[in-house]
Amino acid sequence: MKAIRKEQVLEAYQEYEIYLASLNTALKNEVDAHTPIAPGKWSLAEIILHLAEWDRFIREERLPLLKAGAEVAPFPDVDAFNAAAAAPAKQMAFSEVLARAQKERALLAKDIEEFDEVQWNAAFKVGSRETTVSSYVAGFLRHDAHHRGQMDGFLHKKSSIL
Repeated sequence: MKAIRKEQVLEAYQEYEIYLASLNTALKNEVDAHTPIAPGKWSLAEIILHLAEWDRFIREERLPLLKAGAEVAPFPDVDAFNAAAAAPAKQMAFSEVLARAQKERALLAKDIEEFDEVQWNAAFKVGSRETTVSSYVAGFLRHDAHHRGQMDGFLHKKSSIL
């Protein structure tokens, strides 16, 4: 995974928070927010809550461990984690989902902002694979981009229908 400057991550996080805020006006009702983006896929609410839970996981369960020379366990069962992360969205108002996602992203950004240059470039292992904090976080930006593309595609289809 390619390294990235901390400032780039913080800019991307700020942009994501703005994107989340824009969804308040882009989606006209709860039904749209809770409609699967395609057959067999999650809704926008589920995708956003899934991303918020990964933000929480990184902040609480990973960042404190990411030190030079550290050995960190691989991710939990990703499918089970993702299912558990998205499930509560079905019972939440979309405004609650957005508020939780904005809060988690802001807290994660604050923690990342506190990393100094040495910490940001520290090498550690996840399982047997060596990486750096910078590269590790860059991987999550790609994850964000993947889901953002899905959400944008759904919103584009929705606006074309209207």
